[in-house]
Amino acid sequence: MNPPAGTFLAKVRNGAMQIPAPVKAYCDAEGWSLFRFEMMDADHLVMHPVSPSDSPSDSSDAFHASLSTEGLLWIPSDVRKSVALGEQSVMLRIAGGAIHAWLRKVFDTLGFRPR
Repeated sequence: MNPPAGTFLAKVRNGAMQIPAPVKAYCDAEGWSLFRFEMMDADHLVMHPVSPSDSPSDSSDAFHASLSTEGLLWIPSDVRKSVALGEQSVMLRIAGGAIHAWLRKVFDTLGFRPR
């Protein structure tokens, strides 16, 4: 399955991100259920899928959250604080084998629009 094209709007509520249906379908097809987070900068978060075959001894591959069957991805509080991710919406895009999230304040700068 090819990743869904475009950028999608995802709501963050009560510490969890509601993954949009096309992104969730892609995650299911690819077997992405565990993720680790990388803060790129104050406005950009990357969610890397973690494979069950990844070495548990490598702390960089340890997972931080799992994707629920309802499409909710809990974001750890330290990650939410580091990128000022509160009760808001974010823009998501799949690129480079990961899910990228941008805070709403940078939408216009990046030229992203939800589909």
